[in-house]
Amino acid sequence: MEPEKLKIKLEHWAEHNSSHAAGFRKQALEAGEMGRKDIETELLLAAEAMDKAGSHLRGAIEKL
Repeated sequence: MEPEKLKIKLEHWAEHNSSHAAGFRKQALEAGEMGRKDIETELLLAAEAMDKAGSHLRGAIEKL
């Protein structure tokens, strides 16, 4: 695969992860408002994991 094509894929995945993390945080807030702190916690942890994955993807982009 050409480096530019790989960069495009990595950038797409990083943005996609950011979008998912934002959605998880929104749903976490709603779960918390419903009194479901257990679900809120899990969704916030999922958002953090997406952020971490995005960080690794951006690190890969930098190495290109």
